[in-house]
Amino acid sequence: MKRFGFYGRLSTDDKQDQTLARPSQLEACQRKAQELGGEITCEFFDQESGAKDDRPGWTALTQEARDKSTRRFDGVVIYQTSRLSRDRVSAGLFHRELRKVGVQIHYAIGAGDPSTAEGGLMIALQQAFDEYERAKLSRETKRGMRQTALQGFRCGGRPPYGYRLERSPHPVAARAKAGEFKTRLEPDGNAVVVAEIFHLWADKGWGCQAIADHLNRPGGPPSPSHVDPKRNVKGNWAKSTIRAMLRNPTYTGRLVWNRLDFATQREAGGTARLRARDEWVISEVEHLPLISDDLFTAAQERFRQRSRRVGARNGQASYLFTGMVRCCSGHQPLAMYGRKRKEHVYLTCDYGRTYGKVAADEIGGHGQWLSIREDALLPLVEKFFADRIFGPMRLEKLARQLRAHQKTTQQQSSTRQRQLRDDIADLDRRIGLQIQALEQGIEPELIGQRIADLRKAKEEGEIELRALTPAAPDSNADEDPAALLARIPNLTQALQDSPPEIKRQVFDAFGLQITYDKTNRRIEISATISEAVAEALDNAKSLPQEALDHSLVAPRDIAGAGFEPATFGL
Repeated sequence: MKRFGFYGRLSTDDKQDQTLARPSQLEACQRKAQELGGEITCEFFDQESGAKDDRPGWTALTQEARDKSTRRFDGVVIYQTSRLSRDRVSAGLFHRELRKVGVQIHYAIGAGDPSTAEGGLMIALQQAFDEYERAKLSRETKRGMRQTALQGFRCGGRPPYGYRLERSPHPVAARAKAGEFKTRLEPDGNAVVVAEIFHLWADKGWGCQAIADHLNRPGGPPSPSHVDPKRNVKGNWAKSTIRAMLRNPTYTGRLVWNRLDFATQREAGGTARLRARDEWVISEVEHLPLISDDLFTAAQERFRQRSRRVGARNGQASYLFTGMVRCCSGHQPLAMYGRKRKEHVYLTCDYGRTYGKVAADEIGGHGQWLSIREDALLPLVEKFFADRIFGPMRLEKLARQLRAHQKTTQQQSSTRQRQLRDDIADLDRRIGLQIQALEQGIEPELIGQRIADLRKAKEEGEIELRALTPAAPDSNADEDPAALLARIPNLTQALQDSPPEIKRQVFDAFGLQITYDKTNRRIEISATISEAVAEALDNAKSLPQEALDHSLVAPRDIAGAGFEPATFGL
């Protein structure tokens, strides 16, 4: 009997009870396993966002799958495609990762046989629709949050230090009756501490660390509690906390939304990225300020002066792989920062400093700091570029994929369109039967919900059918991936011979990403090609410094051909 592992996921945004959602997913997957002639032998489950790749349950599943001698399953059953991921690129990589070790993913509902071309198309289409639903929901949610912020209400989250949330009934009567409310900011008993911090910084010239030490005095004011209970367990003020408060314009009485980009933090580790000021949403409806506009302006001016002074004195320390390496040795991916020690450059993960010594010591072989030498990574990266980007391997692999795709896509799409048309016609027939029953005197409450369900299913089918309708050829479309890759010459030797500043520009241009897992002795390297890079390197015999300026390959230009990660054992 074939063994299957069950993988389930419940989104953090779903208002569902895991004690109900998990058994329902498992029950459907058990039926699917029986249809495939097997049974569920082990279970993996996550309660994480569908856009997040780093999940404990899925990580445990993939790690077990790599060892064929000890793994407890030969295949994986998932309730539906959206439970694996709502990002089609991530979903494709997940499928590929398990397929390489001989493990096939099956879905309990709504997908075809993954071993057939038609089934593969069905899965791909549903993954695309999952991503579309997430993007649409995100757009509508942000639209509502923007209007909420413009009206002076908070869009969730904890209040800044020095404020508390004042609740008021929701303006929509039905939602107010259901217990929903809206919140504004009101000063609390710690408001005077905020004013003191700005005064010490802007008027007295104290540094962030000096202010933190002053506040940590015996009998000093309480520090903000961290959203992560593993952090700041001692309740001390930190200079990073002081710096964040000094940069927060909310203390001037203006509610600011969309100032920080937390998606970057989720994807790459590290801190949230500060968005450009023209992306901020600033409410005209003010709350009580804790500091004056003049004091806030003076504080920001001092930051600018210090930045110019430090830059002129020390220069900006830049290492070859800064911002490109993440550590996932027994924890979620965290950005590793560069530092020089005894004439060598190291990439260091400071998990212990961030989460505390106790949490770090629980990870075997990690400790408070974990480092890897830059010159140990460089040969692996150069080999990756030689094999996967500048060498012939990527052309051969892409050519095979394109031939298979072009051969089957049109036939598969036509098959799915015919199936959807048949399904929609059948739904119309069933709706008609329900209406006839209604006309014959059946109680409306008995069949009203059934009609609504059938109409919803019909609407979903029509949406999918429209998405499958072939679009007119776009004469302005980007160059196809194969031609794009073929334009890049073999610059392997040129990369190896180039100085560090040129190598850094090349790595930036290709969006180099490195994941270091000391626990499992693995390094994973990936890169992405854009048309801007192909144009800059077209027929080049060396690596041009100016042509690879990072402004040519901003993230919004990255598209098209991606390279699957290369994994190296340590």
